[in-house]
Amino acid sequence: MSTLPARSACSDRSIGDRFIVSSVDTINRSPIALPSTPELLHGKRRKRSRRGSGRRRSRAVRTRSKLVALPEEWCDMKQERVKVVELHQEMKEYRDVQMKFQQTCSAFKIEKIERIQNPYYWQAYQIKKQEMDSKNGNTNNERLLFHGTTNGSLTIINNKGFNRSYAGMNAACYGNGTYFAVNANYSAHDTYSKPDANGKKYMYLARVLVGEYCAGQKGIIAPPSKNNTDPTDLFDSVTDNKPNPSMFVIFNDIQAYPEYLITFTK
Repeated sequence: MSTLPARSACSDRSIGDRFIVSSVDTINRSPIALPSTPELLHGKRRKRSRRGSGRRRSRAVRTRSKLVALPEEWCDMKQERVKVVELHQEMKEYRDVQMKFQQTCSAFKIEKIERIQNPYYWQAYQIKKQEMDSKNGNTNNERLLFHGTTNGSLTIINNKGFNRSYAGMNAACYGNGTYFAVNANYSAHDTYSKPDANGKKYMYLARVLVGEYCAGQKGIIAPPSKNNTDPTDLFDSVTDNKPNPSMFVIFNDIQAYPEYLITFTK
């Protein structure tokens, strides 16, 4: 599994500021309870009465709530729901993304790399990861994969994540889901990252929960079940080639987080 090491850039928040509460037990039974204002993400909760605090503690015990950490390298959100941070070329974080991109796209020129900070979506993604890790009995469920897109989709993806409703706009040979490529050169094709009027192209390096996967097929709207005795026990994603995947398809939008946006040209 490919992972990016923790970095310290823009890490000006206290330890207490880097945690938000999530409930793993309620993931499949009710909507995710997200903080109502960005203030909750930065430790600015108002003091509550002893009675109110007691009710909150009791609820936490019943749901066995866990803490979801915001990445240490994130900048202060400053009351914004979504923050797009341009990385500097001397940052290790920039170089890590650059290296992964250039492994198969050395002929392209990177214009900039931006970090997408969306605390609410990050929390939801991490809850899904906790659930999948528990279900599969391991933590090897996440990969860093590429997704090419157009300029007109950037704001939507930054705010709402990837949307499988657009499946079929391009080739959908392995199912009607959201496609991610193992190598950047696949997503760099003009079919997926169509140049804008200025010749700029766009690609995300995303965290994707591929989990346990199988071969996909045209027309499916969800992963197949693992066995005939339990139709609810589904694979987590599908792929083009199980022994040697070059792409993955997910059917649950929360299984991917658009972590970095790469703007590049030919």
